[in-house]
Amino acid sequence: MNNEAQVKPTSHISQVWLIPIVTILVGAWMVIYQWQNQGPLITIEMPSATGIEVNKTPVKARDLDVGIVKKIELKPDLDGVLVTARIDSSAEHLLTENTEFWMVSPRISFSEVSGLNTLLSGSYIAMSADDSGKEQYNFIALDRPPVTPPGTPGLHLSLTSDDEFAYKPGDPIIYKGFKVGEFEDAYFNIEERVVYYDAFIEAPYHKLITQNTRFWNVSGIRFQLASSGLKVETGSLETLLANGITFGIPDGAQPGELVVENAFFTIYQDREAASHARSK
Repeated sequence: MNNEAQVKPTSHISQVWLIPIVTILVGAWMVIYQWQNQGPLITIEMPSATGIEVNKTPVKARDLDVGIVKKIELKPDLDGVLVTARIDSSAEHLLTENTEFWMVSPRISFSEVSGLNTLLSGSYIAMSADDSGKEQYNFIALDRPPVTPPGTPGLHLSLTSDDEFAYKPGDPIIYKGFKVGEFEDAYFNIEERVVYYDAFIEAPYHKLITQNTRFWNVSGIRFQLASSGLKVETGSLETLLANGITFGIPDGAQPGELVVENAFFTIYQDREAASHARSK
């Protein structure tokens, strides 16, 4: 009787190796999937890195996370910083020449209170949701959040004033006690020595702006001494704390036709000056 043991070669892999192999395959698949589906890197020029943290500060569009900051470095000329952010592939179509970025953080002034929700959640970079225009991946951030969010229905106006009052972005436009618009931007023309303003009237109040509309200042408190005594004029609570204007149609005048986008108006010193200007 032959008692020699017969050795047969094994043709299968030991079950001990199955788990590590499956783990490696799944990990490799996840890496490849993430690489194929990750969105592009963009750069945003900003004045400083205040409130921005790598791999923590999100990029948001309409309050939805669409990206995250990946790197921060000084600009070559040391005039600000370059923020590199990874944008989700689902939002890549929003990266166009018309897209705007700005920093959202707590902002408190006489005419504006915004970004208070970031006291707990932290600052973030906001991105406008605009898919029109040519593709672009390098941007310059706005100095401050836009007064009027993109896509807001209403009417943009161009205003000017020779008065000593200076208006700044966020200052209110009042109509019969209601805030119906705001100043968006200011530009001082050195040659003309005149200040020009961009303003916005929200819908449906923009239908009140016609060819015979006059704008006048209602900032602070005005005292007028007349034979009947001392007359005190004030605007709303907002215009007591910050500069502001109002508008209307001069007595006896017809409203006229509705104006077009970016129509031009002058801001007068007071209601009386605005009423006398109708014959000009």
